[in-house]
Amino acid sequence: MMKKLVIILLTGAGLFLAGTIETRSQDLTTGSIYQKENIPYSRPVPLPHLREADVGWSKRIWRMVDLREKMNHPLYFPTEPFGSRMSLIDVLYHAVENEEIQAYRSEEFRETYDLETVRNNLGAEPTVTIVVDPDTGEELPQMVEGEVRTFEVREYLVLEEWFLDTRHSRFGVRIIGFAPIRIFQRRDDQGNETEETLRRQVFWIYYAHAREVLARSEAYTANNDLASLSFDDVFLQRRFSGYIYRESNVHDNRRIMDYALGRDALYESERIHNFIFNFEQDLWEY
Repeated sequence: MMKKLVIILLTGAGLFLAGTIETRSQDLTTGSIYQKENIPYSRPVPLPHLREADVGWSKRIWRMVDLREKMNHPLYFPTEPFGSRMSLIDVLYHAVENEEIQAYRSEEFRETYDLETVRNNLGAEPTVTIVVDPDTGEELPQMVEGEVRTFEVREYLVLEEWFLDTRHSRFGVRIIGFAPIRIFQRRDDQGNETEETLRRQVFWIYYAHAREVLARSEAYTANNDLASLSFDDVFLQRRFSGYIYRESNVHDNRRIMDYALGRDALYESERIHNFIFNFEQDLWEY
């Protein structure tokens, strides 16, 4: 709620109206001693324009971000929204629900998902269960609506592009998009969980189109509740941890797990990471 404060100056000639200042009244329902305004009204920082002629080298990398890692906990918690705080998946789901951003089928960002498909991918697909009629004792099938299970999103697949900007002589990276990965137990025909673990790619988000939403969504900052950090800041400042899952290659952009398993897959991920690191270091003279 906005209020206007009238400023009146008293001078020798009488009263002089200096002007008005708009003030925002304290929202006592937030349970805080102050009203947070930095994040809810912030805008994303514009990124410098890149021309194709200025890019001397680039490489696409798919990075898997595991939310079980301590550094990635601000992306996963809280598991249920409370106050102004929401997890990243809840921010994205509500933005898709309110048609603020678009959910895509793949990292090509061409085919889109409707809200019903997004809900089903998050576990809200209807199931058929058997109920007993209290009057006749007969067993009858009944359709039961599922619930959105955003807390089962435990990984993110981040698509990023590393590049060499020859015009400004800098080596950088930009995020193109990311996909939440839902990990859950398969259910049988009666709706009971089995021991089989399934992984489902919920949808893809084009990062440039989602920055407005991410910039006004607060991410938790350890040791200081006042610190203003948005989810857009988390990605721009690379305050997350992940391992290389895939790189652009001639073999249909195959995943590392398609040709290496176990420890060999970790070695291959580290090899790609070191290649990019050494490529940057070899560009400069000291």
